[in-house]
Amino acid sequence: MPPAVTDSLDIWAVDSQIGADGSISVDFLLPTGIYINLDVPRDATISHIKQLLWKQAHSYPLFHLLMEIDSYMFSCVNQTAVHEELEDETRRLCDVRPFLPVLKLVTRNCDPGEKLDSKIGVLIGKG
Repeated sequence: MPPAVTDSLDIWAVDSQIGADGSISVDFLLPTGIYINLDVPRDATISHIKQLLWKQAHSYPLFHLLMEIDSYMFSCVNQTAVHEELEDETRRLCDVRPFLPVLKLVTRNCDPGEKLDSKIGVLIGKG
């Protein structure tokens, strides 16, 4: 069997030639319809990226229409062509591996604490 060969254009690969400084140009779409392009570290956490985006978005129009930062989460299309909501903000961008470096900021459907309570309930067998 031949050795595995990685795609040289795969920006998420560890030995990728793209972004020698370790940053990737990511496109962000805000709920207000504003589009922002930022260079973010390839191995940054989702939480850190959201903080960077928030600082940059502060200087864009319609920022005053946004709710507080914790009311939002990112969504993307992953490598398996599945729409994924990134609720766990401790994950790194290189672990999420979006199909394209495009993240959409969407409103959270419920409080993260409520979601955790429902997951605990399922785990202990509570309906």
